[in-house]
Amino acid sequence: MLRPRILIYTAGFGLIGFRDAYGIRPMVLGSKPSESGSGTDYMMASESVALVQCGYKDFFDILPGQAVIIEKGKPPVFHQVHPQLGYTPDIFEYVYFARPDTVIDGIDVDESRRNMGFTLAETIRKQLGPATLASIDVVMPIPETSITSALCVAESLAKPYCQGFVKNRYIFRTFIMPSQRLRQKGVRAKLNAMRKKFEGKNVLLVDDSIVRGTTSREIVLMAREAGAEKVYFSSCAPPITNAHIYGIDLASSSELIAHHRDTDAIAKIIGADDVIYQTLPDLEAACAALSPRDPATQKFEVGVFCGRYVTPVDDSYFEHIERVRGESRKLKVVESAREAVVQGVAGEQEVRMAAKGVEVDRHGNVIPADSEEKWVGNGVGQTNGNSVARAPKPADWEERTQSEEQVRVGSSQDISLHNLNDHDGN
Repeated sequence: MLRPRILIYTAGFGLIGFRDAYGIRPMVLGSKPSESGSGTDYMMASESVALVQCGYKDFFDILPGQAVIIEKGKPPVFHQVHPQLGYTPDIFEYVYFARPDTVIDGIDVDESRRNMGFTLAETIRKQLGPATLASIDVVMPIPETSITSALCVAESLAKPYCQGFVKNRYIFRTFIMPSQRLRQKGVRAKLNAMRKKFEGKNVLLVDDSIVRGTTSREIVLMAREAGAEKVYFSSCAPPITNAHIYGIDLASSSELIAHHRDTDAIAKIIGADDVIYQTLPDLEAACAALSPRDPATQKFEVGVFCGRYVTPVDDSYFEHIERVRGESRKLKVVESAREAVVQGVAGEQEVRMAAKGVEVDRHGNVIPADSEEKWVGNGVGQTNGNSVARAPKPADWEERTQSEEQVRVGSSQDISLHNLNDHDGN
């Protein structure tokens, strides 16, 4: 993946940072009087909130194409190492990645999410129509990123607002878990539906985005199990149809639920009565309105929604990152499968992965090594079909896995509760 932002710490010298010429990923520099009583301390981060929590009050954004060199005991030195080619922050920072209490490139994240809520409400009003809208009893957020937007949706539609899901704060983000099955189980461990909030009601759910659809499908099912009559699912972001190529491992294009599907098909897959997406122009306008630069000309990196990336990207590069993405996940998937076997909650595929190892298919997906589909070719990023990850076997491995039939597949214990999903996904 492309790395539009780099920080370097050189022992004995100091700190160096530079940002890509388009300003895609954020970088902010802060300073404060040194705690030693003399001199100044400096810190660089992607979000201003990181500086604030460390006591830094004076901070500003590193500009696109700009480098900063902070030599030990000296003030920062700035160099424009590449001509500025644009000022196009990654809009997904405002949708999901960033904390609400941060400011990125002069745009307040929480305020941008308020704007997203108001614009989404207008799209909901148009798509559902007066009769369906009148039947909705309550607006609910999917915690926590969408809380601000959901409040504004409820306000705009003049509907009651309540939080029907309680979030387990000790579970990691499920969209980066290494397998579909673990993501599904992770959702159940991450959220709990309060039955009294759903029973007998038509609910409008508001989420920040829909990636693979795994989380959304489980959430809709949980709402129905809690007694909801009808479930309408809305997204503060437009359909995600393309891979993210700037350092965040969202998913491959083939894994994205909106890839080559319309909203009716997506609603059917996740089990919702209807799905409403924010439009891309509305999302851009919601963020641009808060820009300290000219809102009329403020642009963003929005390639995940339309395939038009800010930087020139050759088609072969996507093939390459799918392969790299899969290769980087192989050992993690093997270890996760073996942990599932040990805990007695492994499915058939996980047993095969644990016993035989894994390979990467042509789409970048990690599959059991004994699968029929192999990856053979001479294109960019390709290797032969024998690239297999095999983790070291523990001493009692043979005793644990004498045969697939001897593995107990549990249905009452949630693997996610044992912190087996602590993967960073990158």
